[in-house]
Amino acid sequence: MKRLIFGSLSLLLMSATTAPAIKAQPPVAIDPAEARVVPSYIQQTTPVNLVSLAYRGYFKNQGISSYAVLIAAHQSGEINAQELVQVAVEANRVSAEALSDSGYLSAVEQGLRDLQDD
Repeated sequence: MKRLIFGSLSLLLMSATTAPAIKAQPPVAIDPAEARVVPSYIQQTTPVNLVSLAYRGYFKNQGISSYAVLIAAHQSGEINAQELVQVAVEANRVSAEALSDSGYLSAVEQGLRDLQDD
């Protein structure tokens, strides 16, 4: 029992002394262009959330109608996935790469169609 307690205390002491040393390392500067990451000011919104935001009126100031008017606009062809994603890019909700991502556009289109089924 004493060995277990002594071993546990030793491990605790070692971890307490190494943690500050690990935390004290200087930050590494990474060029975003080299890292190919989405800048922190652009939050990549999922297709489902993008459609939900549009439905709830988040993009109303950008000319995207909400609720039943959005559904009617999609049914009549006034709005499609490409246009919704373009508005989201301009609002910094998704990266510009989403405009050429056929999977993303397809998922947004499916989300718009699913609104009609609800």
